[in-house]
Amino acid sequence: MRLSDAKIYRIAERLHDELAQRGLLIYRDAPGSKPISARAERIKAIITFIEADLRIEEEIDAEVDQILDSYQRVLKPSERDTLRQKHKEEVANRRNYQL
Repeated sequence: MRLSDAKIYRIAERLHDELAQRGLLIYRDAPGSKPISARAERIKAIITFIEADLRIEEEIDAEVDQILDSYQRVLKPSERDTLRQKHKEEVANRRNYQL
């Protein structure tokens, strides 16, 4: 599932603010930087991480699609869903990726 840029931004912003509010986010602003711009830079770093993670999952989905397309027979939708999940877990494990 691909998320819009706006949704990724809202997730990153909320994650940042929740972690900061709970005292779980430890950071040091650069000397002379404004708090607003420093916050924006931290949110940008979170966005970059989320986007990289989504790209990995998209690669896994593409690989699973190739595997399912290689089957000799036509799969029923329920069968395809079951096999998709099974193969996705296998590919993710092989890549040391936690779903």
